[in-house]
Amino acid sequence: MSGVERAQPDDNPARLRRLFLFDAVCEAGGIGQAAVRAGRTQPAVSLAIGKLEASFGGQLFERGFGGSELTGEGVILQRRVRRMLEQMERAVANATGHSSSGTANAGKICRHLTDTQVRCHIAIANAGSAAEAAQLLGISQPAVHRAARQIEQNLGVSLYRRRVHSVSANAAGIEFARCLSLALHEIALASDDLAYARGQLTGKVAIGVLPLLPPRLIARAIQRLRERYPAARVTVDEGSHAQLLRELRAGAIDIIVGGLRAPRLTGSVQETELFDDPYVIAVRKGHRLARQQSIAAHDLADYDWVVPQRHVPRRAVIDSIFARLPVTPPLVVETSSLAMMVAMLVESDCITLLSRSQIREAYTGSEMVALELKTPEASRAVGFTVRTDWLGTAIQQAFVEHLREECETRS
Repeated sequence: MSGVERAQPDDNPARLRRLFLFDAVCEAGGIGQAAVRAGRTQPAVSLAIGKLEASFGGQLFERGFGGSELTGEGVILQRRVRRMLEQMERAVANATGHSSSGTANAGKICRHLTDTQVRCHIAIANAGSAAEAAQLLGISQPAVHRAARQIEQNLGVSLYRRRVHSVSANAAGIEFARCLSLALHEIALASDDLAYARGQLTGKVAIGVLPLLPPRLIARAIQRLRERYPAARVTVDEGSHAQLLRELRAGAIDIIVGGLRAPRLTGSVQETELFDDPYVIAVRKGHRLARQQSIAAHDLADYDWVVPQRHVPRRAVIDSIFARLPVTPPLVVETSSLAMMVAMLVESDCITLLSRSQIREAYTGSEMVALELKTPEASRAVGFTVRTDWLGTAIQQAFVEHLREECETRS
């Protein structure tokens, strides 16, 4: 979840208190038992469950003398609610410094969090300050400050940097907000799961695309998905690896497609290789090097280069090529814009490093060619990255399936 809505209506299915009570009924096996455990009256719990059913548009429990049994739709929601709660409890445990032995205490803290506290904390972390969060949410600054104080009191740890005229999230607060956003994202996915179970073949796939990935590859995979699910909603966000990884870890996007890291990422994300897409030296058609029958590595030192900025894998490969040349070539432009890089190549005698599929598929019929010069640094793998604990909806899993099929077709 990359942002926060201005308003949260009373029937919003993400109302935490109702979701907490829903989980309590699932655990206790009945509304009466859940009311006792939660310290609420039975009518209050019944009302909360009724509002939750209304917000999701379906019956979640079959009620009888022996208790309350989950319906098929209730089972679908329970799976997402449990994932939400587990993520929230881990977030609280990490923020408070508790080990796994403190899970029970983390669970109690979670159930004291309110929608307002969570919503305001995420807004402060995303907007950069309490003042901007208030403007984003359409509420007063005192209300935001009050929610910030309450969530800190609940956790018993500092989440903010307080200055004379501003309040912003500290590092712990930013990480806690990320985890809360990811937890709430499970409930958004629950709505898609329920719609799919009701035969509504719709849902959303948010894709992050890295530079050098041929856009036609993604377009073909999306078209395969739309042929199967015409109502599927797809968003594509192109950006740097660092930016997209932040969005992935916060639940703002579902999958990143592009060049994989070396060494492979582990921990909170998981990478899957799809195909090899080696780097090649790229020039415009008609370039003197393109007309040479034999090209040596030292020939590359005679021309200007357009290169990506540092901290990009492709730049590291270029630097390793330069280290083997007799002199370092002039670097005329450093840019993170792939379009600008290609324009420089087409309009001059500059050289750069691109992927082979980028030239073959993205710029079919263009004025660029790859030089037939192999370099030992040119290995590159393309694949997709998801969160390690990701549980995609049917539509999202279908996109991954079609992406695999498209990559198999191209090989």
